[in-house]
Amino acid sequence: MKKYFNNALLFTMVLLMIPSCKDDVLGPNDLGGNTNLELTQVGGDFDTYFSAEPYNPIFNNLKDSVVITRNNNGIVTFHAQIKFDSNFVRGLDTALGISALPYSAKLALVDTYTKRFGAILDTTNKKDMKLVVDIKTKITSEGIQEFITSKGDESKPFTIVKYAANIGDKYEFTNSEGVKITREVKYKSTTDDYPIVFWLIKVTKVEETQGDTFAQKITQEDVFVQKMTYITNHKFGLVGVVVETKNGKIFKLGIVPPNM
Repeated sequence: MKKYFNNALLFTMVLLMIPSCKDDVLGPNDLGGNTNLELTQVGGDFDTYFSAEPYNPIFNNLKDSVVITRNNNGIVTFHAQIKFDSNFVRGLDTALGISALPYSAKLALVDTYTKRFGAILDTTNKKDMKLVVDIKTKITSEGIQEFITSKGDESKPFTIVKYAANIGDKYEFTNSEGVKITREVKYKSTTDDYPIVFWLIKVTKVEETQGDTFAQKITQEDVFVQKMTYITNHKFGLVGVVVETKNGKIFKLGIVPPNM
């Protein structure tokens, strides 16, 4: 009888453990980990730099500022401001390869992306124009998520990377416009091989592509970006973004975090 009781007790304990274990398993769009990081302290000032392939000197004249203004349990708000003049706008027009587009199409392109990121564009002073945007992300010791795709809805995070991911791992979802987005881990360093300032660090590269919809096929501004690649590091977070356009242009954003 004692043996039967012990077996029954063990069986009951196993049944109770199964659901609790299941709750501890994070789904593909869940992110755990420590949120109290040196990287994400309020006031942290990030240096950024832009470049293009082939090289284009117009990006040398950009003035930008990226500062953390809030950290609410790992949900981090970045306040970014970019200043430029009309000479930069004309140069960017050529660099993007859109100089042949009609003016209305260019305005639609600008309107699409400012709305997508919730940015404010001030062109009142042609010698001192500004692009201002607040971007929310969730950053923990285990990875990075963004809320741009959910238009700032903190209940709907979308994963950029999990640092423990392996090559081939994917994060897939459908955005508010009904477009399927796939983020796939394409590269993971085994040695310190990515240059940032004076150092080499290990990185994970996640490539983002979008599926075609009927709207994308007929709307110029929705087919502008071919793919994006996020470059991340487990200690320094997002250190770079590469954007490849449908017309073969390549643009790079480099990020130097305050904890480097």
